[in-house]
Amino acid sequence: IATVTVSNPSKLNIVNSPILEQLIASCNDLAQDSSLRAVVLTGGQAPSGKVPSFIGGADIKEMYQLPSSSEAKAFITRIHQACQALRDIPVPVIARIHGLCLGAGLEIAAACDLRVATKDSTFAMPEVKVGIPSVVEAALLPSLIGMGRTRRLLYLAETLDARMAEQWGLVEKVVDNDVELDRAVDEWTGQIVQMGPKAIRSQKTLMQRWENSTIDEGIAAGVEAFGEAYEAGGKEPREHMGRFINRKK
Repeated sequence: IATVTVSNPSKLNIVNSPILEQLIASCNDLAQDSSLRAVVLTGGQAPSGKVPSFIGGADIKEMYQLPSSSEAKAFITRIHQACQALRDIPVPVIARIHGLCLGAGLEIAAACDLRVATKDSTFAMPEVKVGIPSVVEAALLPSLIGMGRTRRLLYLAETLDARMAEQWGLVEKVVDNDVELDRAVDEWTGQIVQMGPKAIRSQKTLMQRWENSTIDEGIAAGVEAFGEAYEAGGKEPREHMGRFINRKK
């Protein structure tokens, strides 16, 4: 299990170009690790007296200084590449959210497979307030919360508390504090490592296929994935099914 920390704590863990490039490189390295079972993405711990933050957004000073359309496209493409690098990790990625999860931070969280947050966390897409649209992985939000709620979040730049985020489906679980947050993450990763490692990787690939296919195409892809599980004699399914069959009654 790997932990990736976005650490810019004196500035609410906002992401700039160097941090995004480091995140992309770290994810690409992890994606090549055949022993990897799960990844936890978290923000650096806030200094004393500072508001905790998962990722407080993209660096507004860097965006303010972008000199041209081409430079703007290059900057936003780096955010997309960071999100895509997370999605390309072939095992589940869990966003461990404590504090602010804003703009690019929410897009990065949406690119993860699962999200758990403390009750004091807050979520927003405030880009229109500073004269830019919400883009790139904001496109993942309709599949999480529906198109109507996505419009509300993006047009009105509302801030959601953690409980509403959970009700909307933006996060899968809310806990009371960061101690319980670690406990929840440990519980989830502990469950994941009990599963068949090839099955989990196959499941992630398949679920991403479902995002971009018709129902019929998704079903056909599932049939192929099931068949692939039995290649080379079906060692992994037989091993895990055997544990179930031979369990004590």
